[in-house]
Amino acid sequence: MAGIREDYIERMIERLVAALAAILKAGKSQKKDEALDLIQQTSLSLFGMEYRMLITIDAGSVAGLLGHPEKIKALAKLVSAEADLLQRSGDTVGVSHRLGHALALLEEAQRGRTTPDPEAEMLLRDVRDRLASTFQ
Repeated sequence: MAGIREDYIERMIERLVAALAAILKAGKSQKKDEALDLIQQTSLSLFGMEYRMLITIDAGSVAGLLGHPEKIKALAKLVSAEADLLQRSGDTVGVSHRLGHALALLEEAQRGRTTPDPEAEMLLRDVRDRLASTFQ
């Protein structure tokens, strides 16, 4: 059973990486609406839930819904990608909100782990730094 779960998580990560690349490409091409639509589609595909719902409820509740730390971390990456898009359009309030949510999600993901995750630690530092720079 553990092997099946690991395979599922690996496939989810692969789909997330591809989606993040497409979102980044659309964002760099000034196709914000397309990038935001990709975020919504990715959320439905990976988590089976509406993205807007996942960013409007608190991180602890979202963590409970998603269950697995890798899923929580994946959502944090998606939220961080939206923050990048919002930054390009100058929406500092939106950036701050998304980065705050990504930070809370990453903290929840770390709480759900039995062993440290170096990638999550790196993401935590990055999001904290980005969040701090939005207030400068």
